[in-house]
Amino acid sequence: MSAPRGASRALLLIDFQQDFLDPQGRRPVCAEHVAPVLAAARRAVGKARAAGDAVAAVGSEFRPDDWLMNLLRRRASIAGSAGARWTDALPLDGVNYFPKWASSAFVNPGLERWLRAHDAGTLVLAGQYAKGSVKATCRDALRLGFVVEVAAEAVACASDASRARALRRMEKLGALVVA
Repeated sequence: MSAPRGASRALLLIDFQQDFLDPQGRRPVCAEHVAPVLAAARRAVGKARAAGDAVAAVGSEFRPDDWLMNLLRRRASIAGSAGARWTDALPLDGVNYFPKWASSAFVNPGLERWLRAHDAGTLVLAGQYAKGSVKATCRDALRLGFVVEVAAEAVACASDASRARALRRMEKLGALVVA
């Protein structure tokens, strides 16, 4: 069910964590994506702050007792682990942080409440695993009535091909993919 759209914008930074960004992490994205994605994310934060937009960080903190899914995720980003730590390369600097325990950022109901309280109608997504967390968050945001923009340069995945496929799928869902 969709809700009325707000007038403001919000930037969501998704899964900028050690297990996804560090080549030695448990589930790293394509190494060639890391530096450009971090640079693009820092630019997006600067642009959002300059415009007065809300900025939130969402990090995977998978539950230790979710044995099957943790096995499938190679035990990446388990709550309290070093791999779940937010990267120092993109400091939070007072940004609101929302943990999630599934692919979509909206599994945490506090995120939607926070976005509605900030009158956010348009969400700009940046993050790790275009085919996973970014796409799941995009799908749920659209379902909830948000306008979604995906900052393509600020999104990483396992490969260039998987990122390109995921970006096309998000466009088909109704998101605007922007450079």
